[in-house]
Amino acid sequence: MSRRTKIVATLGPATDSPDMLDAILRAGVDVARVNFSHGVPEEHIGRVSRFRAAAIRVGKFAAVMADLPGPKLRVKMSSLRFLNVGDVVHFSLTSVPVDVSDLVITEPEMLTDVRPGHRMLLDDGRLQLEAGETSNGRVAACVTVGGTLHPNKGLNLPDTPLTMAALTERDHAALAIAARTGVDWVAVSFVRGPEAAAEVRAACKAVGIDVPVLAKIERPEAVGRAGAIIAAFDAIMVARGDLGVELPLECVPTVQKTLIAQARAAGKPVITATDMLDSMRNNPRPTRAEAGDVANAIFDGTDAVMLSGETAVGSYPVEAVACMHRIAVETEAHIHHTRAAHAAVYDATSDEIDDPITLAACSLADEVGATAIVTPTLSGRTARLAARFRPWASVVAVAPTDAVLQRLALVWGITPVRMTAVAPGGDRMAIAVQDAFVAGTVKAGERVVVLAGHPIAGGPRFPTVRVVRVGEGGTANEP
Repeated sequence: MSRRTKIVATLGPATDSPDMLDAILRAGVDVARVNFSHGVPEEHIGRVSRFRAAAIRVGKFAAVMADLPGPKLRVKMSSLRFLNVGDVVHFSLTSVPVDVSDLVITEPEMLTDVRPGHRMLLDDGRLQLEAGETSNGRVAACVTVGGTLHPNKGLNLPDTPLTMAALTERDHAALAIAARTGVDWVAVSFVRGPEAAAEVRAACKAVGIDVPVLAKIERPEAVGRAGAIIAAFDAIMVARGDLGVELPLECVPTVQKTLIAQARAAGKPVITATDMLDSMRNNPRPTRAEAGDVANAIFDGTDAVMLSGETAVGSYPVEAVACMHRIAVETEAHIHHTRAAHAAVYDATSDEIDDPITLAACSLADEVGATAIVTPTLSGRTARLAARFRPWASVVAVAPTDAVLQRLALVWGITPVRMTAVAPGGDRMAIAVQDAFVAGTVKAGERVVVLAGHPIAGGPRFPTVRVVRVGEGGTANEP
């Protein structure tokens, strides 16, 4: 049985060899994540190049996502330091310590927004401090939960509204490298509001890339403005690592469900990420709780589930991908056998005609027993809107460029297929069916629904639904 939920895998030292890249692609990887928080430019360039070559060898349209580092605060230390409860420590407001005992962080200017009483959480909340007064170029903080602080651990400021720009200097440098490698998606860390989308797109344009941008939801203010952020960006990620530190941990599952529902209603892809199969860094099998976590995200309606350290630095990257694939297949089979009709996840009061048209196409596919919904598309939009209704018929997106086909590799249920050239006035819908047949995604004798926003190349935009039966050689015959 085919899998609808997409798998995102983080590239790293564990997946650097060509054989390993081939193996994880065959095991089910649809999107490669390049984490610019770690590594150097030469490593990122080499990994993307090797992944592209592996996708060609395997014969798969797969996406590359550049994950920008964002304003991630990390403590710059050369050795361990033990913090006792009641200790008062100081953070420098610059990259130079005022006193030799001061803690210095990346992006120190962000500490200017900290006020007395604000929480300062180190190492994913394992160590907790309460901010005191700011004076003489340093912020005082009292340790409330102590422990050993290791070098390069993160600092979270859940109570502090941050006022800095959406992109840091490190982000701009990462974008320049992403442009050189030719990525398909750009993920933006620690997004706080919808205005960041315009800033990111302008920065992408400045380095010569025009790709969809994804907002990582990691901050409390982002959760509060999620609707506007989803509208402004092309996709979102439920980044549960920092989200689980910035918000009370017990709130994260509910927030996850809400964000996924909001993204689906807007027809935007959503990735669920962080610690999904984390124990598989060192073990060939996940815990039962982890398996349930992956399944739960799929029940919630996520487009994709993501592996981080499991594939970047883990000992069992192929096993982790294969395990995630099996969980997804089993969960989707249960959804198929028990779910109700397609939920109307869009705003029914909207004047947007594509919403009811795509819903009708998905319902029609069920009614007539179609095996596929074939969508000839130039941008991928029609296929993406159809996929949000989670039809059981496969969504075959037939597009003319690698860029569009690779971007669609992130979207639930979509099978990307190359479109052949269409002569002016040609029947794109019939040609799309033939392309799907040649690619092996539909078979002779099957009934399919064809959905197009532009049924005639170069003509007016008339959304059209057609039911056809696939003939020998892929011809579109009477149903």
